[in-house]
Amino acid sequence: MKLIIAAATAYISLVIFANLGSLRIITIGGLTMDGGSLLYPFTFTVRDMLHKKAGATISKFTIWLAAAINLLLFAFIWLVAILPADLTVGPQKEYAFVLVPGVRLVLASIVAMTISELLDTRIYSMVRHRWGSRKQWLRVILSNAFSVPVDTAIFLGIAFLGRYPLPVLGAMFLANLLIKYLVSLVSLGGIYLIKEDKE
Repeated sequence: MKLIIAAATAYISLVIFANLGSLRIITIGGLTMDGGSLLYPFTFTVRDMLHKKAGATISKFTIWLAAAINLLLFAFIWLVAILPADLTVGPQKEYAFVLVPGVRLVLASIVAMTISELLDTRIYSMVRHRWGSRKQWLRVILSNAFSVPVDTAIFLGIAFLGRYPLPVLGAMFLANLLIKYLVSLVSLGGIYLIKEDKE
């Protein structure tokens, strides 16, 4: 039970941190990406670990819970931004400038995350049913192979289409795929740290 709670908490935390990181576009080694791309790829592996330990039902519940928490977080940020500032402190406009644009990003992230993670969970389950406890590495590779481009395309389309030129979006798409697939390969062994194998 402790491991299930830890995995679910880690998953939700990574999603929240990645959403906040997505508010800034960065470049690393010539690759353009949103800052959330540094953390978000780990959610796939953590969710696979949760799936293995607790099963598909708990995994799906955690995905929906993460979406709800993110909606509440940014609803709160929006509420604080529209409330009048105490002018004795100053107008504090920076708060809204930085965080309120995140509403579109959060919508993009929630839609992309929910669709891609549910797709990932479905493919993971199909591979598990086909091979049982064998080829656990294949569950991660195949589920991520399909869910990562779906997640990236939906996120970039909702978050940035019309805001950045198409060449920039194309570069961000390729950079995101590269980062997410690399993290998936590096963290692939994590699935073997979990002993139980639930439906």
